[in-house]
Amino acid sequence: MRPDNFLYPALFHDGQAYFLERSDARAGSYFGGPFEGSIIGVKHGPHPLHQIATINGDCFEPLWHVIGGGSLKLLYGMCYDACHLKYKTSSAEVDIAEMTPTTSAEDWPYPDYPRYLPYFPLRLQKRSKCRLEQFLELSCQPIDLEKSEVLVLIPPSAVLGMSLWGPSGDSENTQMVFRCDLAKRTVEAFNQCG
Repeated sequence: MRPDNFLYPALFHDGQAYFLERSDARAGSYFGGPFEGSIIGVKHGPHPLHQIATINGDCFEPLWHVIGGGSLKLLYGMCYDACHLKYKTSSAEVDIAEMTPTTSAEDWPYPDYPRYLPYFPLRLQKRSKCRLEQFLELSCQPIDLEKSEVLVLIPPSAVLGMSLWGPSGDSENTQMVFRCDLAKRTVEAFNQCG
């Protein structure tokens, strides 16, 4: 499978691939919209981080087994050129441990970038057994992954109603990558292009 063959988030964990799709019904998992929690830790600005997606157990069954319940809160610095961040999540907040850069660009990735990404519910389209090497065929570049981690890939989808990276960045297939440790509730986020 080539990286430009998927439109919505895809996850890999413990020999299973989870492919999500847009839903017409309300769901606990969703793409975009505002982030309703607090963001603490490393100071950054002036632009806020963007909520990319929130994934719950309705789409990703391993979250059923997280003590105290769980969700993947996927945040990214869309207005921060080559953003790389690490954070820890709880039910009500995200604590940024590391972030580069910490100052947003005025016109990155393009002028008048929206404050929120388009909101829509997500549902599980398909779950299938696969090896990490097979799943990484969706990725633009190799990614190291610990056995306990969840890997989430977010493509520059043409069906969002907006461009994630601007026409040139989207055509380069710039993806967001999230490496998540469910037990530690930590996330590492960065981008890569093909």
